[in-house]
Amino acid sequence: MPLFLLALAMAAVVAFGGARDTFYGYGHHTNSVLYMSLAENLSVDDRFRLFTIKVVDAYGETGYAMYSRFPVGGVVLIKLASMPFDGFASKILAARALMLALFAASALLACLAISRIAASRWIGVAAALTAFSSVYVLYHSDDIATEVGIDLFGCMLVFHGMVLFVQEGRFRQLAVKACAALLLGWHVYALLFAFIAFGLAGEIAARRRLSPPPRCPA
Repeated sequence: MPLFLLALAMAAVVAFGGARDTFYGYGHHTNSVLYMSLAENLSVDDRFRLFTIKVVDAYGETGYAMYSRFPVGGVVLIKLASMPFDGFASKILAARALMLALFAASALLACLAISRIAASRWIGVAAALTAFSSVYVLYHSDDIATEVGIDLFGCMLVFHGMVLFVQEGRFRQLAVKACAALLLGWHVYALLFAFIAFGLAGEIAARRRLSPPPRCPA
């Protein structure tokens, strides 16, 4: 029942999250225009360059304004989601659907992770619905950008992997999830850094407690 309620709520987000008047009618979709353009430029004709501007000067030389502030995985996902469709409007809807689906998957991963920590699915569902129901998060849930649905999914994927690692020692699945998340976006670096730092600090403290006390000279 708890997971059914969460699935129902996320299905509503996916079904109605992209129902807006026009694509350009909301300011936060400026990033969506940028990332859709980057995905379109990721083609054989453009030699898979990630650029925002292409300029031909008076001498016929072509110059590019490159955009490389992020891993390429997120743009590749947007490209794959929009590739089967013709027309920019259809491509936008497909990319929006991808963002909403990743948003729903992120909520599910958060619920599963918190359910393990709290040993209660009801607490997991309540925490996930509370976190993912904020106005800010829902407002940006269909943004076509790596910093929104794609990065959020990567962070929740690693968070779920961390919980399984701590509880069951499953390192391989954490490594695979971390590699996948690092290909999708850069925000997960903060999560991994904190996890590694606190893990090392805890390991050092545990070894100090277990080490024998120094012997007093006779």
